Amino acid sequence: MANHVLLDNISHKDLKVITERGAKWGDSISCCTIFPNEFTKVQAQQPIVFRKHPHTGQFEALALFGFENGENLLLDEKNNLTLNYLPLSMQRQPFLIGQQTQYNQGVPEQSLVVHLDLDSPRVNQQQGEAIFLEHGGNSDYLNHIAQVLNTLHIENQALPAFFEQLLAFNLIEAFSIEYQQKEGEKVTVGGFYTLNQQVLNSLSSEQLQTLQQTGYLQAIYMAIASLEQIPALLNKKWAKQ
Repeated sequence: MANHVLLDNISHKDLKVITERGAKWGDSISCCTIFPNEFTKVQAQQPIVFRKHPHTGQFEALALFGFENGENLLLDEKNNLTLNYLPLSMQRQPFLIGQQTQYNQGVPEQSLVVHLDLDSPRVNQQQGEAIFLEHGGNSDYLNHIAQVLNTLHIENQALPAFFEQLLAFNLIEAFSIEYQQKEGEKVTVGGFYTLNQQVLNSLSSEQLQTLQQTGYLQAIYMAIASLEQIPALLNKKWAKQ
């Protein structure tokens, strides 16, 4: 159960954060959210798929680690996780961005603030990266986290326009992953969406130019290319059965 609190340099002056990656630090996950600007770095190691958020119904992009809940096939034999690129949504853990109402000459304004999940297994007082300096200033680590959170905020604001453009050009289609277990049972993992390459190839030069100018075209190609990682992920699954 998460315990999110507003970060401050008095209550949390002695806290540290373990930045190692592995199952005991909460990385037994089957996917994480990513953003179009990350697709190039993610596609070399993980499949990229889309889904509708279960609460908002809005499209989001995911990097897949496995095919079942809590299944991370990229964990090694010691349950450690090594990625060539760690997505922003994982880098920011156990921090998150929040909003706080502040008053400017009596007018309420929303400002962005940093929250911390005190129940995260990464948070402790003995090991890891210090959040604050001895005399209360921000550590280099916390400054880095602030940059990550700010980038995530910007990417979240820009994401709807990306999917609106894909939908406008009819590029999104339902997608499922089918595989056969060693015992012979067939499994279908549904609820995903991907990009229709045939529709992409039929777009006009003007439509392609629009995608190029918005910076979406490269992300589209990277998402399509990333599906080549599915067989490699399945091989890891069969090897562990």
